[in-house]
Amino acid sequence: MKNLRLTFGLFSLLLITSCARDNHIRPQNPVREYSFIEDFNDDRNGWSFADPVNYAYGVVSNGTFKFDYNDDYTQAYYVAQDFGFNPYNNFTITTKLGSNNNMGLLFGYNEATNSYGYSFTIDYDGYYALYDEGGNGYGPDITTLVAPQTNNNININGDWNVLTIKQVGNNWIGYVNDYQVFTINAQNFKGNGVGFVDIANTQGEVDYIDVHWLN
Repeated sequence: MKNLRLTFGLFSLLLITSCARDNHIRPQNPVREYSFIEDFNDDRNGWSFADPVNYAYGVVSNGTFKFDYNDDYTQAYYVAQDFGFNPYNNFTITTKLGSNNNMGLLFGYNEATNSYGYSFTIDYDGYYALYDEGGNGYGPDITTLVAPQTNNNININGDWNVLTIKQVGNNWIGYVNDYQVFTINAQNFKGNGVGFVDIANTQGEVDYIDVHWLN
């Protein structure tokens, strides 16, 4: 009986305590969504550039960004900006682009540390692919993460295609024209630059880029 009374007493105390009003406010760290939206209606963000030594040029005009790399000295030419993008939480990056060869969305770029990020590319014939451009902690070489492939939802002949890459938890999910085309494990980041990549001898054009992320 002694043990039974003790148990009942503790239960009564817990019941009374649980009914008491808690006037203490527990602080929380709210998650906020941030965005960078570029429609290229003007060049306020400074995308235009000229690099005649490497035959590379970028011009913002008539609502698009024209990006040309007219050489083959290196495999690719990168143009990126750092606007505070946080790649370590969930994010979505969407762009609309087209080219006469092979062009792509670039993310995770950091020239200062020789981290070239990752590229989600699409070529003139409608073949998309995902690459580790090197320097991201896995070695300096370009590595194929998603091999080139296509489907009937993709526009060919260099026409506009909308590319989207999402980080959801530990996964990267890729879309072309809102059609899911791959899911892979999220990769390591060494930079937070976002922009574009032209493969050698490519004249490309971008209509817009939208970036949304959580902090």
